[in-house]
Amino acid sequence: MMLKRFTILILIALSALAATAQQPSFSLVPPRNVVQGRNFALTFRLSDGEANPPAAPALEGCTLLYGPAMTSMQSTQIINGRISTSSSIDISYTYRADRPGKVEVPEVSVSCGGKSLRSRKASFSILPPDNNTQQGAAPGGQPAAPRADDPSTQTPGSVSADDLIVRVSFSKNSVYEQEPVVATIKVYTKYDISSFMSTTPPAFEGFLCEELPVNYETSMEHYNGQNYHTAVLKRLLLYPQKAGRLSVNSGKYDITVVQYETVNMGFFRTQRPVEREITTSTNAAGLTVKALPEPRPAGFNGAVGQFTVSTSLEPELMRTNEASVYSYSIKGRGNIKYLSAPDVQFPAGIDAYTPKNEINTTLVGGGTNMSGIFRTDFTIVPQEVGSFKIEGVPFVYFNPESGAYETADVPDMPIKVLRGNSSAAAPVQTTIDDAIDDILHIKPIESERQTHVLDYTFSKTFYWLAYVLVVVIFILLTVIYRRQIRLKADVSGRKLAKAGRVAGKRLREARGAMQAHDNDLFYASLARALWGYISDKLSIAASQLTRDNVAEKLGDYGLGKESIDNVLEVLDECEMARFTPSHSDDEVAGLYDRAVAAIKSIEDVKKH
Repeated sequence: MMLKRFTILILIALSALAATAQQPSFSLVPPRNVVQGRNFALTFRLSDGEANPPAAPALEGCTLLYGPAMTSMQSTQIINGRISTSSSIDISYTYRADRPGKVEVPEVSVSCGGKSLRSRKASFSILPPDNNTQQGAAPGGQPAAPRADDPSTQTPGSVSADDLIVRVSFSKNSVYEQEPVVATIKVYTKYDISSFMSTTPPAFEGFLCEELPVNYETSMEHYNGQNYHTAVLKRLLLYPQKAGRLSVNSGKYDITVVQYETVNMGFFRTQRPVEREITTSTNAAGLTVKALPEPRPAGFNGAVGQFTVSTSLEPELMRTNEASVYSYSIKGRGNIKYLSAPDVQFPAGIDAYTPKNEINTTLVGGGTNMSGIFRTDFTIVPQEVGSFKIEGVPFVYFNPESGAYETADVPDMPIKVLRGNSSAAAPVQTTIDDAIDDILHIKPIESERQTHVLDYTFSKTFYWLAYVLVVVIFILLTVIYRRQIRLKADVSGRKLAKAGRVAGKRLREARGAMQAHDNDLFYASLARALWGYISDKLSIAASQLTRDNVAEKLGDYGLGKESIDNVLEVLDECEMARFTPSHSDDEVAGLYDRAVAAIKSIEDVKKH
């Protein structure tokens, strides 16, 4: 049973592998430019299949040195439980580049699984060597000039202006206004570049710019008698807005290049990379822009290129109060993104709303021009039944290839409007019939200039009374506020003012205890009332409330000796009573009355 299950699992896995196997393919790895005298490899790749290597193709201006050399690679992936495998075999042939020029690689075929697979044609260039190519050191012990194809010549040292160039170029030397032209910013270098930063990019004044996609792959090019590694940094589609000689200001760039120094390791030598930071700028590039011919025809709105025009109506059968769309489509290549909507006049009885523009474009000609459709949709709603005609608006443009203005004629579009099912929209009332007597005309403004007497508010009496009242209220609030500040700052004064009220509150507590026959609470409340009152009244700190200190302060306050003795006796009796046996109600009431009299005697001193 287990063997049967295992066999089923193996069959399922093999089926999955067979289902996910890729179809075999045969292609040429795109060759790169090579310098004359250098060896290079031409590589074909067979994917997901097996075949005998093809015969080496004959390349004009090249000599086959050896081949084929074969390398293989295989990989397996498991994604979401699905197994996929892929394999590839690279078949390489080594050639020597003998003569400069363009080399065409023909189609090459192999037989795989009973099928013939063919690679596509391709081409590359053999570049001439540098004009100053030297073997070894230059006369006078100077090192040989660096070569892009030989790292051994790229020794550390200063980088000359010829060894690293950032260049701006145009796809055309001369164009008309609004005619698109491509500007390319490209770096030319004898060294590898580890970093590249634009500090001041070029300024394209007088152009409308649109950035194009860039492939940052490097290639070898021959420029000004030298071979360079090149890479496109930026490509822009420009539309010149004025005639004359337009120039592009130089930009500045911080670049880190990689040079190689030779290190002697004893029995052998090796090369070590060394980075060097430099600052460079682009060249100043110029473009001649020709003015559009004069006089410009009527209806021309700046369209430059080659265009065709078509119109359509959807739906074609129109009914009152039902919307239709009239489309005006301009198709072609040129400055199509910057066209203007046509001025279409619709007949009376048809309402037109704000048009909507839609632009669909794509790059053509290797990215040197813009092609697409500029469509304007007019939403129209007929209000009347009958036959109408939408007059065609011709489209006038300038063709830079012919150097003349051309017109794309647009035929008139006859339309027929039937009565719709929906209710008619209320028309705009322009006149009032004489038979209508329930709607009156809007009374027009009299032509005579009317005189108005200005009545200013500040000339009335209540305004000034209110003003004076506000000022008085403000002064009163200021006085009250300042008095409150002084009272809050006078802590002793506030205690003195509150002393009587606080004492009265505490005496009420003692009276309540007396009525409840709670002698302990009574004596405690009465003593607290007297001591608290004296502390607040005479501004004596609680830590300094002694019998002698109180007698001295009461004398200074102006209280007579007899009254002072009475106050002290009351204080003494309160303290002593808390530690003696219970007293009669008459004794308690008498002590309470004497305490009240003592406080009153002190208050009477303040009144005098």
